[in-house]
Amino acid sequence: MNLLPGSMRLTVFAAFALFAACALAASDAQVRPEPYFSHADFDEAQISPSGRQLAALAPVNGRRALIAMDLASRKPRVVTTIDGHDICGLDWVNDRRLVFSVCDFQSGLGDQRGGGLFAIDVDGADFRTLAPTVKGLRDRGQMIYRYTLLARAIHDGSDDVLVLSNDRSERYPDMYRLDTRGGRRTLLSHDSPGDAISWVADRKGIVRAAVTMEKGGLTTRSWWRRAADAKWQLIGEYSIRDASIVPVAFDGDGSLVVGSDIGRETVALYRYDTAKMALGELLAAHPRADLARVIYDRTQSKIVGVHHDGGRPGIAWFDDGWARLAATVDRALPDRLNEILRGEANHMLIHSVSDTDPGSWYLLDMESRKLEFLASERKAIRPSEMPRREPVRYKARDGLEIPAILTLPKGREAKDLPLVLYVHGGPYVRGTHWTWSAEAAYLAALGYAVLEPDFRGSTGWGRKFFQAGWKQWGLAMQDDLVDGIDWLAAKGTIDPKRVCIMGASYGGYAVMMGLARDPDRFRCGINYVGVTDIGMMFSVGWSDFADSDYLRYAAKGLIGDPDKDAERFRATSPLANASRIRTPVLMVYGGEDYRVPVVHGERMRDALAGRKDLVEWVLYPEEGHGFLLESNRYDFYTRVANFLAKHLR
Repeated sequence: MNLLPGSMRLTVFAAFALFAACALAASDAQVRPEPYFSHADFDEAQISPSGRQLAALAPVNGRRALIAMDLASRKPRVVTTIDGHDICGLDWVNDRRLVFSVCDFQSGLGDQRGGGLFAIDVDGADFRTLAPTVKGLRDRGQMIYRYTLLARAIHDGSDDVLVLSNDRSERYPDMYRLDTRGGRRTLLSHDSPGDAISWVADRKGIVRAAVTMEKGGLTTRSWWRRAADAKWQLIGEYSIRDASIVPVAFDGDGSLVVGSDIGRETVALYRYDTAKMALGELLAAHPRADLARVIYDRTQSKIVGVHHDGGRPGIAWFDDGWARLAATVDRALPDRLNEILRGEANHMLIHSVSDTDPGSWYLLDMESRKLEFLASERKAIRPSEMPRREPVRYKARDGLEIPAILTLPKGREAKDLPLVLYVHGGPYVRGTHWTWSAEAAYLAALGYAVLEPDFRGSTGWGRKFFQAGWKQWGLAMQDDLVDGIDWLAAKGTIDPKRVCIMGASYGGYAVMMGLARDPDRFRCGINYVGVTDIGMMFSVGWSDFADSDYLRYAAKGLIGDPDKDAERFRATSPLANASRIRTPVLMVYGGEDYRVPVVHGERMRDALAGRKDLVEWVLYPEEGHGFLLESNRYDFYTRVANFLAKHLR
């Protein structure tokens, strides 16, 4: 059955609009941060296993509530709210029951009291606390944070889900089967083959694969077993430098799907041959990007596709029926990433995103061939007014190709623009994606070009690219950023004399190092929650990874050894090179940050204190490693706009 674009009907459900918070008009003369950095109006929609009901999160009386709607009647209702909290995650256990966690949008990130795990029937009955919140643990006098996190629903007709919990070991979680009505837990990983950092259950909820770790990740082992009572078998042991085989998922027939980069540049997906204990059928591969996230169809009991993101994200389908369905949806909603969530009935939920749309939700009725608009994640964001985001690649000075995202101001000529060079945190994460970015959209609305490089060391682009960033803080990783400026300047897109560097965490380090190492390249810097001295990462004893195996082992390979590499640490320390900084910098920190404690900012601020008007210092006492309170977000990005207007125009 084909869905023709001409048959698409856009009908806003007014009832859902009643739940959404009022937003500022996008036509305000001044570019305000509120539409970009407020919490979502409608989020995390999920269709029930039967496909007959919908659940989502939306504001109700100032708090985020769990709402539901019967798709036959189209009547939404509030399932529950939690006093003093916002609901921040959900999943269907079955068609009768939902499970969720909470957070607190009215507290800073450093004072979060949420977490926990709760269950409730879709009609609001049989509410149960399955795991306490952070506040609940504190009230009990619990000194060690014990968490219980939803791993996934099983959808086997029971009221059970799979959860991860660190009850037995503070650092290494176990997997449990949890009855959401009675609260009974059944330990599934009692015979763990080692210190497990990940577990993979099959489609029946049996734990049959795992990854264990030694020495903070210097060595990992992958494991598999045939059944719950079978002996664990070693797939392979790998050093941090090795290509590896990692369990990803189980298919409906019980076969194991793994990711591996053995003999290739990127991680591809294979069906694992358990008879030969070797890689079997190649399922999917991408020439530039690693693959990991598969799509499973419960109605057919098989994996039907895989997500990929080599610049512009997409989905590769293994199943012809799904491919045809996705093609018709893509014709109706072109130039977007359309994720199809389906149950057993004719209704399907479409989550559609793009570089200009933070997210829109649609219902597809296969019988009537109608595609109906449900809700926008952010009502105040008008996609037609948002800037486009272009995946680009440029060559660094040593020839390595750097992937990046370029966002240009809408309606302005792409010539001699001022540039904000935005550096992601981590640094060993995938930093850039083509989909809508609040920061890039806001900065572009202010009139700035925005370049977001995935500098060497970023993950998701293959092992060679990742390893090229090892021990390169302040060195080649910093070169990649400057080379991006030169590339845009050579094209005439930006004015190389009007560049500001901005970033958080590792990105904040890159800001301060850029100002110290290349003072003539930047008009200004914006560092929030940034590292200012590599040595302090190893010496400050109150960070959340102080005295960890990661710092004792893996970090010494990735970043460096504070003793053996002491001279390099000093040469690439912004704090040790503070005298070279002569460019204005906005420095913003959270008073409750335990990832990069505020001492990083304070010592840097004090080292620059002798020079007039060099530092604009802001501290949000209740925030942590990032800013959760909307008032703090609005204040911060207003300061960013004013700072850029002062120094970059």
